[in-house]
Amino acid sequence: HPTLSNQHTEKFSSIFAMMRKESMATGSVAITVRHVESMIRLSEAHAKLHLRSYVNDDDCSAATRIMLESFVNTQKASIMRQMKKTFSRYLTENRSANELLLFILKQLVRQQMHYATARGGDSVMQSVSVPESEFIEKAQQLRIENVKPFYTSDVFSSNNFIYDPSKKQIVQEIF
Repeated sequence: HPTLSNQHTEKFSSIFAMMRKESMATGSVAITVRHVESMIRLSEAHAKLHLRSYVNDDDCSAATRIMLESFVNTQKASIMRQMKKTFSRYLTENRSANELLLFILKQLVRQQMHYATARGGDSVMQSVSVPESEFIEKAQQLRIENVKPFYTSDVFSSNNFIYDPSKKQIVQEIF
C-alpha cells in the first residue's frame, strides 16, 4: 500500500472540517469520518494507479476533488451553487486551464441549447453560439485571464468549436 504522510492527513482533516461545517450550515448530507477514510483510500488508490509507493500532492488533490464533486453534486441546486463557490479552490486544483475552459464552454453551450428548446425551437439545431463576453466572464471567475490561446488549442478544435472574432462569438457545430 502507498503510504500517506502527516502533511496529507492534516490536509484531509481540514477539508473534512470545512465539509462538515458546510453540511451543518446547509442541513445537507451529514459528513462523517467515513468520508475522510474514503479520501485516504482514494488517494492511496490514485498513487497505486501511478505505480508509486507513496502518496503525493496530486493523489491528495484527486481524492479531494472526487470527494468534493460527489458531495457538492448531491445537494439541492441552490445549495450546490453556493458550495461550488466555497470549494472552488479544491475543485479546480491541478486542472489545466484548457480543461477548465472546455468545461465552462460546454456548460454555456448546454445552457444555450436548453434556452433554445424552452423557447420552442422544434427545428434541429446545426450550431450553437456563445457570446465571447459570457465565456470570458466565467473564465475570470476561475482566475483565468487570457482565453485567446485556448481558441487555437487542439482541445478547442477537436470539440468542434470555432471562434468568430468579427462577431465575438464561439460557435459549436452540432452533427
